[in-house]
Amino acid sequence: MQELKDLVFRLLAVDAISGFEEPMMRALVEELTPYCDEVYDTPRGNIIGIQKGTDPDAPGIALAAHTDQVGFIVFNIDESGFIRFRKVGGSVTRSIQAHQMKLHGTKGVVPGVVGIKPGHITKPSEANIVPPIEEMYIDVGAKSKAEVQGMGIEIGTPITWKVEPLELANNYVAASGPDDRVGIATLIQVAKNLKDKPIPSTVYYIGTVEEEIGLRGAAVAVYDLDVDMAVAIDTCPAGWQPDVNMRDLYYEVGKGPAIHLGKGGAVRRFGSQVLRKWLIGTANDLSIPYQSGMVLGGNDAHAIQQTKSGIPACTVAVPRRYSHSPVELFCWDDLDKLIKILTKAIAGLDSGFTLHRI
Repeated sequence: MQELKDLVFRLLAVDAISGFEEPMMRALVEELTPYCDEVYDTPRGNIIGIQKGTDPDAPGIALAAHTDQVGFIVFNIDESGFIRFRKVGGSVTRSIQAHQMKLHGTKGVVPGVVGIKPGHITKPSEANIVPPIEEMYIDVGAKSKAEVQGMGIEIGTPITWKVEPLELANNYVAASGPDDRVGIATLIQVAKNLKDKPIPSTVYYIGTVEEEIGLRGAAVAVYDLDVDMAVAIDTCPAGWQPDVNMRDLYYEVGKGPAIHLGKGGAVRRFGSQVLRKWLIGTANDLSIPYQSGMVLGGNDAHAIQQTKSGIPACTVAVPRRYSHSPVELFCWDDLDKLIKILTKAIAGLDSGFTLHRI
């Protein structure tokens, strides 16, 4: 477990918002290289690691996790040195104000804070209102626009929350970016577990780009790969907290990994139930508890399954509380169990496995 924690903490220290994934791309190449026969990056930005199987007739499987995280971007700089910014991905607006930020400029990271109106002059009518991000600004301590630019900050500079991971009771941890550093860690750990096994199937470990802004990397990730099936690894919103009704969110942190039926919400999307039953069967064989239901929000599986003539795909996830905030919370035990399920399931894939639904 300590080795897994060290891996996740290394990945959480890498900041890479959608469209600016290069730091995580480099980290993933470095982490996968010892365990794969081939690792490369594509011009689109996806990272591909390949472990060659022993049986060309066994189905090729892709494991995908996204390299990007939600964050922000510099939108404008006023003459007094205050920085206007906008969201990249779906950060929760009320988790932004009065928070510390990191601006990833051309000369390195610059710390800043999101300003807030003094409480002494805040009107009662304003006190309980969260302002839109268009009214927010970042203060880096500069006195002019020229000084901000001199720090290496310009329009288009990516921004992330400035927060350190915090280990809590019951093997919980809260941090900025478990979505989807946890998925990337799963890719790496499964690759390590399978490296010295004579597995029949060829495994493609894929780090996708721009998941948080439209599943854009996943839409093209397996187009030129000999992939027959895919599993997307992510985190998912969980309930069981005072302000969430369990009729709206089914999953619970600490009760096992999620093996999704498909995507809920206004537009439903179902994953491959063949793959879902395969993974559930493996969990049962290992006597590992799991959770299964619909997930809110899209993920890479929903793009991959529309690739070519249709790639059977499903999604697994580590449940998290406080989604898209600087304190996303998950349980180490859920992550460890998910890695065990995927390792055993993939190791047992062979030419007798059928992907057909009937």
